[in-house]
Amino acid sequence: MSEGTGLMIQADRLWNDLMTLGKIGKGKDGGVTRTSFDSEDIKARKFLLQLLKDADLDPYMDEAGNIFGQIHGKNPNLPAILIGSHIDTVHSGGRFDGAMGVLMGVEVLRSIKEKGIQPERTVKVVSFTDEEGARFDYAFVGSTALSGAISSDQLQKDLATALDQEGFSYLEAMKRASMEGGYFSRINPEELGKACVRKAEIKAYIEVHIEQGKVLESRDLAVGVVSGISGGHWAEVTITGEAGYAGTIGMLERKDALTAVGECLLAIEKIARDSGGSVATVGKVAVKPGSGNVIPGRVDFTLDVRDISDERRELTVKKINEALREISADRGVDCEIRPFQFIASVMSSPLVVEAIKEAFIELDYPICELPSGAAHDAMVMGGITEIGMIFVRSRGGISHHPDEWSSFEDVALGCEVLYHTTMKLL
Repeated sequence: MSEGTGLMIQADRLWNDLMTLGKIGKGKDGGVTRTSFDSEDIKARKFLLQLLKDADLDPYMDEAGNIFGQIHGKNPNLPAILIGSHIDTVHSGGRFDGAMGVLMGVEVLRSIKEKGIQPERTVKVVSFTDEEGARFDYAFVGSTALSGAISSDQLQKDLATALDQEGFSYLEAMKRASMEGGYFSRINPEELGKACVRKAEIKAYIEVHIEQGKVLESRDLAVGVVSGISGGHWAEVTITGEAGYAGTIGMLERKDALTAVGECLLAIEKIARDSGGSVATVGKVAVKPGSGNVIPGRVDFTLDVRDISDERRELTVKKINEALREISADRGVDCEIRPFQFIASVMSSPLVVEAIKEAFIELDYPICELPSGAAHDAMVMGGITEIGMIFVRSRGGISHHPDEWSSFEDVALGCEVLYHTTMKLL
């Protein structure tokens, strides 16, 4: 036990790491911005690598930019336990989303090592590249590469066409990051296949994450067990009408792309509300030409549809697509829908869920099971191994925002549950 705390982990050290990492990319509004391979992301990666090095956790980076620390097991032939999450953020996000899970993994490995324990099997912590997709609108890059969820050739093609707002491609950003040298020199978008692991290499993947909802808070609980993770369908939509001078074209003659999109957005909202479980979000809209006295001729927007039921989600997507095309036809504008990513829902594995529940019982804490409406790297990893997640209470259910917060006590308990769960799976 850690002296004076009754914990197997060192909560103060974990909290200090979390607060220090949270300063990297912090803006004037208090929000944190670290998008994939930008300057702040590079700084955060260097911070994490130094933590791993200082803890003698044999750090390395793979071709996709995933960062690992590890304790080598007595039997290297046994499949490893993998603990992970991500340290990238959305624009002006919070300090806890993703980063908490990675640093908890570091703390668990440090604690195991400091106790002089060498497990039979290897245990690793991983920080996955770009879970959020905030810079290039392409998420889960690291976990996709590691799991082989799509072929390395296809992933490379996708990243070649994924551009940020400056027109810089994902592949270019990876190549530039590799020039940092040292651990970074291994990043190679042309060799993404080398980052892929075989199913036989991983026994289980565990991820701790803030809940991003209010279930735990409403039940006055600090932590919970995730029963399953909602899958997602992501697309880009372009509505094309005719631009024209605002003062000379009558209302009946217009082919206004923006007013068509307004009707589309209301249709998307209604279809999702009536679906019985799907949620749909349009989070980004670009209007062209973007002048106050010009009728919009083109509007591009993103579509994000999620549901724990794959069948219901795809029915919702079908209804939305039909509605967008019908509205566009009625208004005399063109509609192009380009799906670019799909991830199926994943139920948590009984092996990992039982280990988490046993940890709760060992710590004499009530067991609460709840689904995850948000997507996580665990969902991708479910394609190659047993997965499980632990949720930590989010104050007010707030996430992806400067006000995102989980208390010191809740974070400490979440990490303690992770420690006990890991030891049961080793």
